Amino acid sequence: MLHWPGELPTGWLCDALDQIFIAAPQLSAVVLPRSEWCEEPQALTLFGQVQSDIIHRSAFWQLPLWLSSPANRASGEMVFDAEREIYFPQRPRPQGEVYRRYDPRIRRMLSFRIADPVSDAERFTRWMNDPRVEYFWEQSGSLEVQIAYLERQLTSKHAFPLIGCFDDRPFSYFEIYWAAEDRIGRHYSWQPFDRGLHLLVGEQQWRGAHYVQSWLRGVTHYLLLNEPRTQRTVLEPRTDNQRLFRHLEPAGYRTIKEFDFPHKRSRMVMADRHHFFTEVGL
Repeated sequence: MLHWPGELPTGWLCDALDQIFIAAPQLSAVVLPRSEWCEEPQALTLFGQVQSDIIHRSAFWQLPLWLSSPANRASGEMVFDAEREIYFPQRPRPQGEVYRRYDPRIRRMLSFRIADPVSDAERFTRWMNDPRVEYFWEQSGSLEVQIAYLERQLTSKHAFPLIGCFDDRPFSYFEIYWAAEDRIGRHYSWQPFDRGLHLLVGEQQWRGAHYVQSWLRGVTHYLLLNEPRTQRTVLEPRTDNQRLFRHLEPAGYRTIKEFDFPHKRSRMVMADRHHFFTEVGL
């Protein structure tokens, strides 16, 4: 039975399929006979997207159904990085909410939106001055310091800041970046559309393992939908962040290597698109 808070949404069919694939992970596909669904507009739209009335789980979860704004396709313009002597594509910057999906496992609506240095400033300052967060981020400071930090992220050419929400209540912060253009790009053989992220959970009530799996899979899902050509997502947490490492493998992340930044020793972990959608899922 489809679980949904309140009345069924307009796109109930896709929500039902999403929940079926989660409830029955051994199920690789669902058949919606075209002859029986030919009068249902949602089904016809779905048939057009997958070019079949057989809905494969891995293909279904790669549809842009959960994006709140169009995928982040690069334009033809290029930007020159003088320090590294490399050209990078110019990409549109996302605005507002970028992703929204109901997670039936925890019965919460997960969403991500662009951080706002005005409305998020006090909350972000509290998070960054939490000793647990400060230990790994080393970014504590006053309200003015944190506002300036968010503004720098919002104008970055290769990254942007997100606020994660459960039921529209902010609980986490993410920095999404293009790996080739980030400091990690000097430490591995990157592919052109690799994505990476830095993260923190600022609210204690959302630090349980079941919540971690929800947002970790959710943000990975967003990165893979946001740029359909992205095949890999990477993180480089400090090697002593054992709490995080316990959650990474179940979400599809595998250890690649350990290496040194000037300020920390890191472990590089990576998730692969094919493995994520066929073996891990949402």
